[in-house]
Amino acid sequence: MSPTPIGRTRVFRVPSAAGSNLVLEFDGRNYDLSQGSDRERHGDLLQLVERGFFERFAEHEKSAPARRRPAPPPSELLTPLEPRHIGKILALRLPPRELFEQQAAGAEREWFSNRSPASLAASAATIHLPELAETAGEEPTVLRHQCFLAVVLARRARRIALVDAAQCIAGYMVASDFTRCSLDGRSRSNWFGQSPAGTLVVGPAFVPRAAFELADVGVGARRIRAAQIEPAHTRRSAELAADVALGIAALSRLAILHAGDVVLIPTGVGLGTVESGVEVRCWIDGIGELANSVQRRRLLRKQA
Repeated sequence: MSPTPIGRTRVFRVPSAAGSNLVLEFDGRNYDLSQGSDRERHGDLLQLVERGFFERFAEHEKSAPARRRPAPPPSELLTPLEPRHIGKILALRLPPRELFEQQAAGAEREWFSNRSPASLAASAATIHLPELAETAGEEPTVLRHQCFLAVVLARRARRIALVDAAQCIAGYMVASDFTRCSLDGRSRSNWFGQSPAGTLVVGPAFVPRAAFELADVGVGARRIRAAQIEPAHTRRSAELAADVALGIAALSRLAILHAGDVVLIPTGVGLGTVESGVEVRCWIDGIGELANSVQRRRLLRKQA
C-alpha cells in the first residue's frame, strides 16, 4: 500500500556548533528542526521516520503554518544520515530484473558488493585519485563512475514478500559512486574482494518515502572538463519501483537487513572512467544533485 503523498519534502544535514542540525525543506520553505520539541530535536532521521514526523508535519502545515524557526537555504552539507546511523551498504551489480534474467545456480553471491561506511562522503567533497604509479610493476588506478538510487531501510527485513518491500523503506538519497579500478577495469577491493575501494558520495538530501514518486524518475550525470560542459547522460525510468521492490526482497533472502542499511539500486546512468581535473555532476529529479571534483593526490617525495 502506497503512503499518502505529503508534498515536496527534503531533509538536509548541515554543520552547527553542536555538531549538526537538520533542515527541513517543505514546499519551498526551510525549517530548522533543532528548534522542535525535545522528542524531535536530535538528528536521528530514522527515529523521525519511525514516529511519522514528516506525515504529521505536512498535515499540520497544510491546516496551519507550523510554529517553527525558519532556516536559510542550506549551503555546506553533510551526509543526510549520520554515518554512525548507517549499517550495511549493499550495491546491486545490475538492475534486479537483469539479475533475475541472468540467474544461475549459486550465482547469488555475485549479485551485490559491499560498500564500506568508511568510504562515505558528502555533496561537494573532492574525490582523490592516488598518485600516478612510478614504480615498476605498479598499475595506475582510474575511477569508474556510476549513479545509484540509495534506498534507506526503516526496519528489519528477513525473507520478506515482494508486496511488503515498500513498507521497509524510510526514504531515498542520490549516490554517486567512484570505484577505483585498474586500467583493465578490475576493481580494487579492500574487503576480501567484496568491497571495491573508492568513494561513495550520498545526498544532497534525504527524501522520505511518502514524498518521492517512483513511477517516472529522471536521472542524469554529466562531466565538466576545463569549463567545458559535456552533454548530459540522462534517462527516464518507469521501472525503478519494481527494481527497488525486487532488490530489497531478493537481498532479504541473502542477508538480514536492518534499519539504517542502505541498498544501492543501479539507475543505468554513469560516466564510465573519470580522470583528474574533471567535475562530475549526478542527479535524480525530486532528490537533488551532487557535484564533485576529481583530483589526483600529490604525495611528498622522500629526500635521497
